[in-house]
Amino acid sequence: MLKGGLALTAMALASIVAVPGQADAQVAVTGTLQMHQTVDVACVVQLRAIVAPSGTSAVITGGSFSAGDWQCGWLVTPSGFPWSVTISAPGTVTVSGVGVTTILGACSGSFTSTGLTTSSLVVPSTAPATLPGTPNACTFWGTLNF
Repeated sequence: MLKGGLALTAMALASIVAVPGQADAQVAVTGTLQMHQTVDVACVVQLRAIVAPSGTSAVITGGSFSAGDWQCGWLVTPSGFPWSVTISAPGTVTVSGVGVTTILGACSGSFTSTGLTTSSLVVPSTAPATLPGTPNACTFWGTLNF
């Protein structure tokens, strides 16, 4: 079971960065993420972010997971806040400083993902985001809306 969905949450929050009129404001990001380290777990994600005045970066200041699966919010939780989010190209975000404690270990680092729109971040299961981890890397996919 994995707590790597936290990173995907960061990606969703990153997608708010591109929304005009939301710069320098706190934004809520919600959705469902599928995570995998050794077992698939689906979690409902709620994140808080502050978008920079430039609209090209944000900071994810906190958040939580809840069921979905029973492990979410109890065994599977986000960690390592704050996370830095930067739009590196149209539709592309990079999230840094992500930390995830998992049932069997931990995952941490940075990732880059495409699928950013003005209202969501979609990470397909065919191209999941990945964070290095122990005992295995954490992968995550799903949709986060803002």
